Amino acid sequence: MYKLNAQTAQNARKADAGGFIRDTGKYVGKITQAYEIKTKRGGRGVSLAFKTDAGQKANLALYTLSPEGETYQGFDTLMAMMTCMRVKEVTPKDGVVMVYDLEQRQEVKQNALVLPELCANIGLLLEKEEYEKTNGDIGERMVIKNVFQADTELTAAEILDRKTTPEALPKLVANLKDRPLKPQRKQQQSDYQSAAQQNHSWSGFDGMDDDIPL
Repeated sequence: MYKLNAQTAQNARKADAGGFIRDTGKYVGKITQAYEIKTKRGGRGVSLAFKTDAGQKANLALYTLSPEGETYQGFDTLMAMMTCMRVKEVTPKDGVVMVYDLEQRQEVKQNALVLPELCANIGLLLEKEEYEKTNGDIGERMVIKNVFQADTELTAAEILDRKTTPEALPKLVANLKDRPLKPQRKQQQSDYQSAAQQNHSWSGFDGMDDDIPL
């Protein structure tokens, strides 16, 4: 269960139709699927399927809690999302989700703890990040940098401050940038194993870190 922490929440190119999101930028759409994930070491997170108003898709992850219960940056992002969605509590429920099976090379049904409260409209600022796959190849994935309310373009902090005119978003968009793989991270990423590796295609979790949040 996640309960909205208002204080934590404050820390927190128009797409072509169809296909996966592959470019850093500002996107507006809807979370179409949300469910809990766990890392091999016992950390927790949330898997999100996002579809823009233009029809592009992205599989995203927020790692929220360490095995010891400490919060990751993804927890702050989740709080910001809940604020922008006007959601005060998220409670996992038994359900069925569609995940990408690497062996079958197609989406298949899988039982999971779903989070239906998160399936709502949202604005996302996404950055393209390079990472090293388990086989040594360099892959790319989209990661959430910031969130905003889809209809008003207010950020979580602005909502909590009861502002009615969005001011922060243009600066946040201007600060977006691609994330190339840094040499010093290559050794770190050599033993990464995603808790959700089998659940996603190109824009998802192939080779994602087992416990380090995005």
